[in-house]
Amino acid sequence: MTLRPVLPALPDETLTSYMRRVAKFHGGMGVYAFLNMIELSRGAVMAPTSEDLDRISVLTGQPHEVLDRMVFVSAGPRLRRLGAQTFHADFANSNQTSFCPACLLEDGVPDGPSCGLRVGRVSWLLEPVRTCRRHGIALVRRNNTAHSEKFQHMDEVAPDDTELAGLVAAADRRAPSTLQEYVEARLDGGHGPAWLDGQPIDHGARACELLGLLLTHKATRGLPHVSTSELDAAGAVGFQYAARGKEGIREALSAVHDRSRGRSHNGGPQEAFGFLYSFLQFKKNRKSPGPIRDVMREYILDNFAIDAGTVLFGEVVIEARKHNIRSLARKTGEHPKTIHHAMVRAGIVNADPDHPSRHHVFDAGPAERLIERMKTALSARDLQKQLNCNRMQAELLVRTGIIPRIVDDAERAKGAMKLVAREDAEAFLDRLLGCARRVDELSDGMADIVTAAGISRWPVVDIVNGILAARFMRVECADPSLRFKSVFVDPVEIRSVLGRQVSDDHVNAHEAARMLGMQTAGIRTLVKLRDHTGAPFLNEEAIENTKGVRTSVYLRTELRAFRDEHTPLREIASRQGMLPRWMKVRLDAAGVMPIAPYKGLGALYYRRADLGEFAPD
Repeated sequence: MTLRPVLPALPDETLTSYMRRVAKFHGGMGVYAFLNMIELSRGAVMAPTSEDLDRISVLTGQPHEVLDRMVFVSAGPRLRRLGAQTFHADFANSNQTSFCPACLLEDGVPDGPSCGLRVGRVSWLLEPVRTCRRHGIALVRRNNTAHSEKFQHMDEVAPDDTELAGLVAAADRRAPSTLQEYVEARLDGGHGPAWLDGQPIDHGARACELLGLLLTHKATRGLPHVSTSELDAAGAVGFQYAARGKEGIREALSAVHDRSRGRSHNGGPQEAFGFLYSFLQFKKNRKSPGPIRDVMREYILDNFAIDAGTVLFGEVVIEARKHNIRSLARKTGEHPKTIHHAMVRAGIVNADPDHPSRHHVFDAGPAERLIERMKTALSARDLQKQLNCNRMQAELLVRTGIIPRIVDDAERAKGAMKLVAREDAEAFLDRLLGCARRVDELSDGMADIVTAAGISRWPVVDIVNGILAARFMRVECADPSLRFKSVFVDPVEIRSVLGRQVSDDHVNAHEAARMLGMQTAGIRTLVKLRDHTGAPFLNEEAIENTKGVRTSVYLRTELRAFRDEHTPLREIASRQGMLPRWMKVRLDAAGVMPIAPYKGLGALYYRRADLGEFAPD
């Protein structure tokens, strides 16, 4: 039977508060006596089952959808539901008493909506809600002193009006945080940022608070060590980043990571992210931390050296994405100093080669390949054997870049870095032999590359480049086991094709590179760069061979002019008796800048006219 007339529920009112008003309105008695009379336990009002809600709905005339928004209903072990939102029990702050003293004073007005009875609000029980939106003051929140206080009978858990007035006067004035606004709006059926909406409401709120604490406090100061006000402010800061999803969270993690570099000795993620890392890595309960776990795990794998096989946030790392010198040393067996020098020389790490640091991390793939290439590096003698050629030919193939050094930079290359990896030597041979037609017997007039160079009076390097560029019609191989010596060409064709590519006034890219002492890639870069007047440093022209293949050529006069007007850093340093890197420091301090960055030219070049006191005598 439904009690008539039906007493309307007030906005945001708790079920316990509503039942108290029903008891007064229909029975003129206290709520506990009324519940005893209708044989409904207090627990059935504080945490009702579906059957309890059916009975209360029939009794009060309130539909289920209204009651669902007035009480936390069990949704499984340690789970609660409020309306359409399901969350962990901790989010429903049932172990604490919360109230706004100003709201309770207003409730006490006899002719008010509650007829002078104090009203408990559902929003007060939500953990992230710490400010009264109506009055702009902080809620009063304390731990319950007895199980009976969970009923939140406001006459019993809140002080008298005189003390309430004192609490209002002393309250912290503030606006609700952006996180609180999001939580309240979502519980009312609204929508917010997609990343937060895509997870349970308690997961998103806790992610904002933890992220905000990490940004506003020391990484060692976690939840147990901050005040309610500090946690409220932290939630607002974290919400600004979490509202932008994964990108925003990674930005926040990056800011914390950068802050940790100056003080950290270990350089690991636990030291950088402190309590948040520990929360995700060492949590003992089964409560899911939510999607922030996956975002942070990806950030750590992308920015820290985490060995394969490590258990990170409950999952085994299958493959390391980053290394530092220590982790790469463990994997390869090389000495950490050797690894650091190699990474710096190869340009993988931008650091002082004499001061290794665990803070420097680098891509695992290129670093591992570099160390492997160093392990298989061929000495000059080994390269001759590998190619089956003489010392001069091997040196030319390396010096001209046809076979690259492990580090193809004269300023950076030291020790094993100046050598050639076995795989690069093999790759060159595969390309060279792949350009030759296999025959059982060589055609008339054919000669091996060295002999053809002597007959045609064209350098071995130009012939090899011509073969690799498919400029010659007649290239044959009868016995691949002879490797470099197995390739034969026609000296007459060599002279004809190469002779049409250059003239007395022009040279090809390789000859241009030789004239300037740089790699052929540097010649192409000079064509793209502009000098202080806006003109290109070097003009490029094109000619065609008999097959219609266009070949780039360059004026000798322009090459000589560039050589006369510019000088590389290594030559300046040599004249000053200094290492190039320290010479660059002096030039930078004097305001003398190179014509272009290192990348592209393969070295730093300076205008002689800009050098001043550093110019040659």
